[in-house]
This record gives sequence, C-alpha cells and structure tokens, in this order.
Amino acid sequence: MAFLAKFRKVDLVRLAEEMGLEITSEDRVIDICKKIKNSPDYEEEFAKGQLDVISQERDTERAYELEKLKITSAAETASLNSTRSEGSRNRREIKHLMQKFDSQNTEISLYLTLYERQARAAGIEEEEWVSQLISLLPLDLAQIIIKEFEEQMREYTNVKKVLLDRFKMRPETFRIKFTQHQRKQGALWKDIVFVLQNYFDGWIEALNVKDFKGLKELMIADQLERRVLNEVKDHFLDELIDALELAGKLDQHESVRGHRRVNPVRMAE
Repeated sequence: MAFLAKFRKVDLVRLAEEMGLEITSEDRVIDICKKIKNSPDYEEEFAKGQLDVISQERDTERAYELEKLKITSAAETASLNSTRSEGSRNRREIKHLMQKFDSQNTEISLYLTLYERQARAAGIEEEEWVSQLISLLPLDLAQIIIKEFEEQMREYTNVKKVLLDRFKMRPETFRIKFTQHQRKQGALWKDIVFVLQNYFDGWIEALNVKDFKGLKELMIADQLERRVLNEVKDHFLDELIDALELAGKLDQHESVRGHRRVNPVRMAE
C-alpha cells in the first residue's frame, strides 16, 4: 500500500470512484488507500497503471488550462489596446450563446459559420474570436490550436484553416458536399439554403476565388473535371486552374495515354 500514498488525494479519489468505491469528504489519504487495497477488485499492477494514467491526464489538463489562459489573456490585452464600439463593450461571452462543438453531431465548417455569425451579432471584436472559440472546443482540438505558433494562433483565419484541415475539409470536399447534398426528411428549405451557401463559400474561399472572373474559371474547370475519369481528376483537385490551362493539361494527359496504348511496353523475355 506504500506506493498508493505517493499519489495525490485527487488521483486516489478518481481511482476509487472508477473501482466503484464510495469516498466521502471526510476520508483522508490513508483511508482512501485502505479502501482501495481492501477492494476485492484490487490488483497492484493495474492500480499502478491506472494512477499513472490519471496523473498524466491531470497534468495534461492543467497544462492545457494554463495555455488557454495565456491565449485568452493575450487576446484580451490586444482587445483593450484597440478601439471598441459601444456595442462591443457590452458584449456577452459567446459560450453563453451557443453549444460547445461536438464532432459526432456537428460538421466543423457549419459550426464555424454559425460561430462567426453569433460573434458578429454579439458585437465581439475579431481579435477576440480565437479565445472565445477555444472555450467552445473539446480538449483535443484546443490542444491542436495551442501547439501552433503563438503569432498564428491569434489570427482567427489561421485557426479556422487548422480546424478545417484537421477534419479534411479541402476544396474538393466542399465541392462534393455542395453538389451532392441531400435534403433530410422534415428539414426546412431555409436550412438547405444555409448549408449549401456554407459549402459553396467554403469551396471558393479554399481556392481563393475573389472575383467574377475567378468564379467563371472555377465553374468551367468544374465542368471539365466532371467529364474526365476519376484517376485523371486526382491530378488536378484542390487547386484552381485557368480553364484553358486545365484543358491543355487534359489534352496532354490523353495524348500520353494514347501513345502508351499504341506503343505498349514489352517485358524482357
């Protein structure tokens, strides 16, 4: 039982609860150790392993909270140095306006779009968007952001890109979702419009389409890609190419394939 006493009380309490033991606020460390040791489910090696895991998780969570406070403090400092409107002074924290992100039930691109709308409606300055967003993310996603360079973390657009990349939301992903999205039974048509707008915006923003000319080139290039084989598409996805340039690449590709068919490579005998 000696090794149990080396761990912190909070870790011992968690282990005891996982073992189904009842712990009261009056229990001392030695009392908790005795309950764990006397449990019919007690195995020394298992207990050691579990306590190590519990201790590491606590240290990780503590480090995350410290980093989170650091980011929040930096964002608030920057915000205080900027000129705010009267509405932003009276803003509410966004964590009281929307639910935390749940990757099992919500798509990240839709969630970020809703977040941006709520942030603007609440009068939150864009300098504060990162710190406000982190409070809505689960630990694993927040850690991904924290591990990025500090200067990049302060820019919401950089954080948004990191999250979209994490969930593999690339230009082709947005295009497929935009063209193939199906209305769910009972869904409002207004909801369909919102979803389609989100996918379309994600598609053109990911390809850095800024004007009508760029949009026209994208539409034409998309029509060309729809008419070629999938293995050919893989060479040109996720990048915006001038329609004529894309056509030239496709012609060149087909020319090479045709040459290979006419002159097949012979295996040495």
